[in-house]
Amino acid sequence: MKKVWDFLAKHEFWFSCLVIIGLYLAEDQTGEMRMGNLALVMFLIAGIRLAMHPMWKKSKD
Repeated sequence: MKKVWDFLAKHEFWFSCLVIIGLYLAEDQTGEMRMGNLALVMFLIAGIRLAMHPMWKKSKD
């Protein structure tokens, strides 16, 4: 279980993208708007988490 969690933590942005795409496809197939709204919220959360990632922080040299 730890390996799975480490993998998800390492690739969480791409995992979130897959979930978001799945929710959009599910909305398209079922016509249920809640899935599309949930996908939008998850997209915003994933974008904010990516923006807060340490790789974007400038080093203080």
